[in-house]
Amino acid sequence: MDPIRAQETSERDQLWASLRALRPEIDRLAAGEFDGSDRQKLLVTVLAQIVAAEMSFRAREAGAE
Repeated sequence: MDPIRAQETSERDQLWASLRALRPEIDRLAAGEFDGSDRQKLLVTVLAQIVAAEMSFRAREAGAE
């Protein structure tokens, strides 16, 4: 694995691991418990950014094969 890919993989792993602290809030959103608070809006935005970045990463990986 080249150094850039190794670093990107490490950063992704750290990001996903950091979401564990938010798991209770994520589970509530997944259950449809949305109250429209600023905190929930921020969390939804962050999760959307993470999903978009993951999709981009996977698209690049698929193109590299």
